[in-house]
Amino acid sequence: MKRAMSVWFPMLAIDRMRRRDRRVGRVDDRRAILVTERSGQRHVIVHVCERAYELGVKPGMSVGDARAALPPGTVRIAAHATGRDAAALEALATWALRIAPVVSVDPPDGLLLDVRGCANVWQGEHRLLAAAVDGLGRLGINARAAIAPTFGCAWALARHGSNGSIISDGEQRKAIGPLPIDCLRLESSTVDELASLGVERVDQLLALPRRTLPARFGGTLLMHLDQALGDAIETIEPIRPIDPPRVERLFEGPTGQWEAIEWTTRDLLTSLCASLHNREEGATRIEVTLTRSDLEPTVLSAVLSRPSRDIRHLWAIIRPKLESAHLGFGVEAVTLIATRTERLPHEQSQLLEKGGRISRHEEGRLIDTLVGRLGESRVLRPLTRDSHIPERAVGVESIARRSLRAHKTTSTHEPIGDRPTALFDRPILAEAIALTPDGPVLHLRWGNEQIRIRCCIGPERIGPEWWAGDRETRDYFKLQDETGRWLWAFQVVSTRAWFVHGCWA
Repeated sequence: MKRAMSVWFPMLAIDRMRRRDRRVGRVDDRRAILVTERSGQRHVIVHVCERAYELGVKPGMSVGDARAALPPGTVRIAAHATGRDAAALEALATWALRIAPVVSVDPPDGLLLDVRGCANVWQGEHRLLAAAVDGLGRLGINARAAIAPTFGCAWALARHGSNGSIISDGEQRKAIGPLPIDCLRLESSTVDELASLGVERVDQLLALPRRTLPARFGGTLLMHLDQALGDAIETIEPIRPIDPPRVERLFEGPTGQWEAIEWTTRDLLTSLCASLHNREEGATRIEVTLTRSDLEPTVLSAVLSRPSRDIRHLWAIIRPKLESAHLGFGVEAVTLIATRTERLPHEQSQLLEKGGRISRHEEGRLIDTLVGRLGESRVLRPLTRDSHIPERAVGVESIARRSLRAHKTTSTHEPIGDRPTALFDRPILAEAIALTPDGPVLHLRWGNEQIRIRCCIGPERIGPEWWAGDRETRDYFKLQDETGRWLWAFQVVSTRAWFVHGCWA
């Protein structure tokens, strides 16, 4: 018996933005999130969060009307990124393969799963459905799901029926009868035409003479109706995720000889790099699994800063980890998997190396060697962020995480205005005497120093970030003392307190 499951993400764009906010530490449940797109000469709302919906904001409203309905200062507006939604849906479909072996993407905001025979694995369809919804909830994704004998019936119940519905075979007509006609996946023009005739529910459509429907509404109406009732065949196109490059070798028996394990691992690495070369990819993470006879398998991970398929370089990273592995009473198998790969662009390395410049491959080898010896948390790189607050505009992260962030958007904007070469970790409290509250500054007391100011440039006002919950506006001044030293100081507008934030070397 065929069993179909439909999963619907009613707020996929909103949930995707919230997940990103959690990663960067910008979670604020008081904000109302609006997703907009351009329609002619104006921007209209296409998705809203629960809070905005409760306050009267609906999809289709203009941005101006939505702002008027919401409290000031509590609105976050973002452009609708359909490409990112599609990528998120593909990722969710890959995740759903743990629920069922056949999963199809149902654009723009749903999945279709063939769960035939899966109930035995999950000890019932109720547990299967709960595992899907609860698992997506832990990912921060709100989902509605239903199980029915047909994809059309499951689709209708997930969107218009009771969440978590499970329909037995032969009950499709009874299940979708009270639902609105929209549940049949019809064109909006067909729905409007049926509504003009007073047909708003499926049971009203079923009461009409069947032979009269194609002449007025076309054959598509009956096709969707029959697919939902199980009288017509409906197929789905399942996703086919590409398995990561993998090589493995089994020994005839457990071996504790280091030379044999070393030679086998290096030979497998050669085969793995050949597979990466055929795919025109490079590995950014490789896992070496040693299956031991008396212990659990041990997994050795090698993380790279840049994609690579250079055997010599990869072996230099893997060998130290292999030497420190505990072999137990013998190793039965060695497995190498490139768990994370990226497209490796073609480069003319000889041309790049002219003029004394180091190539990207050599740079990657140096970074990976340092990470392998010192650890991921000790080799850092600067990272820019979308913030006007100076101490938040830059940060550091592990350089080994560079490949993880390759698909994310980071700030590429240059700092606005002149910025000091040395920025203090925390602004230092100071006292200032100014001609007026807005400057210019005449004297500055900083620590035990009494500084007479010879030149004052400013103010430059830097406002707070509404999503961070700050309300601190600053006026920055560039100050030169009698010795020629330049300081960067600011005054908090609300409290009139002065701070020194940096200096020019």
